[in-house]
Amino acid sequence: MKKLLVLLLITAIVFSSFLLVGCDNGTGQADGTEEITWLVLGGTWPDLLESILETYYEESNVTVTLEPYPFGDLFEIIEVRVAAGTSDFDVISVDVPMVASYATRGLILPMDEYFTAEDRAGWIPSALAAGSWQGVLYAPPMNTSTQLLWYNVDLLAEGGVTVRDSDVNNRLTYEEIEAYAREALDVIDPDRNRGFEGIVFQQVGRTYQMNSLANSRGEANVAPDGFTVDGVINTDGWVEAYTWWQNLYDEGLALRGFTPDDSSPNFNSGRTLFMIGGTWTYHQVQDVNFAFAPIPAFAGFEGQVGSPTGSWHFGINSGSENVESAAEFIRWMSIGEGNDLWLVANNDVPSTMRAIQAIENNPASDPVMRIAAFEAANTAVPRALTPGFPEYQDIMNTTFDDIRNGVDVRTALDNAVAQITAAMERHMP
Repeated sequence: MKKLLVLLLITAIVFSSFLLVGCDNGTGQADGTEEITWLVLGGTWPDLLESILETYYEESNVTVTLEPYPFGDLFEIIEVRVAAGTSDFDVISVDVPMVASYATRGLILPMDEYFTAEDRAGWIPSALAAGSWQGVLYAPPMNTSTQLLWYNVDLLAEGGVTVRDSDVNNRLTYEEIEAYAREALDVIDPDRNRGFEGIVFQQVGRTYQMNSLANSRGEANVAPDGFTVDGVINTDGWVEAYTWWQNLYDEGLALRGFTPDDSSPNFNSGRTLFMIGGTWTYHQVQDVNFAFAPIPAFAGFEGQVGSPTGSWHFGINSGSENVESAAEFIRWMSIGEGNDLWLVANNDVPSTMRAIQAIENNPASDPVMRIAAFEAANTAVPRALTPGFPEYQDIMNTTFDDIRNGVDVRTALDNAVAQITAAMERHMP
């Protein structure tokens, strides 16, 4: 009898083990589901993503668990834990100018095998370029961003100025808005001591936005090799672009000492005539009678407009133990249904041509998004595609501050070349 009981017990254990093994999917779960973890930007994103991830679970039987961090902390986690080879994350939110840096250091995996040539052609050119390094796709886009020209209609009218009609085929020029700003300020603030600004960049002094002035004269941010800046960011075109910008401060059309944190509040409080800023401005302005237009062009360079762009992309953590599942999820979120759901939830500028065309072909589309869609597809220039982007950005941000504070433009740019060239040496193969 004892032998029979032991035999029955062993049989039960083996059978139970068989059931567990048969249900195990490699994640240690026995319910037939898989789980992947997404290292994601915090803030509003987790709430916006909740229903989207529920939809993905219903369609794929894969649970996506979010591990959110604030902006600065997210970068630190990537630089410390991901760089150390953790397998805790499968998908990583990648701020797009960091793609080349993460790729060259092996933090994220190449993804060409998961996206066909047709898939890649379905993204706007700037997003595909920014998500790639040396022709290899590393980070498919989630969405993108762009900028418009915003202006205070009542304040300009008080100064006797009516801005002419414009569109993407007949843009205002920087020289025109400079003349408008000067004319209006001569009436409402002739001594330039009342704190009004004629022309402001919402992210003043930041590479994301400021590089667009040079780009709008047909200039590049870095050489195609991703390292060389001599003869690239100290050309006559760069000097001319930032001499124009510096003159705004010299002539009191822009005010020194203001930071990016000041730009939107000043516009919203009715103390700025023209502001070049993101699409989100539309929902932030409360008490100002404003209008908007495509970003300006330089006179004589109307066909070479370079608009700021770039946002968040997806990467696969090179230490992931769920690479295939991570790749399938990224496909769904970048070119599939998940991307459509995300664009609606967060009101972002699309990075797929399919979504761009849907906006352009719909007569009822939001007019701000119609302009944004055109810029994203036609004029967007990504930030410098380089493994040394963190150093590039820090040096250029300081350079832009030097220029607006009166340093000779060519001298400032030559100094930037010297500093960036030295910094790039540590990134070269």
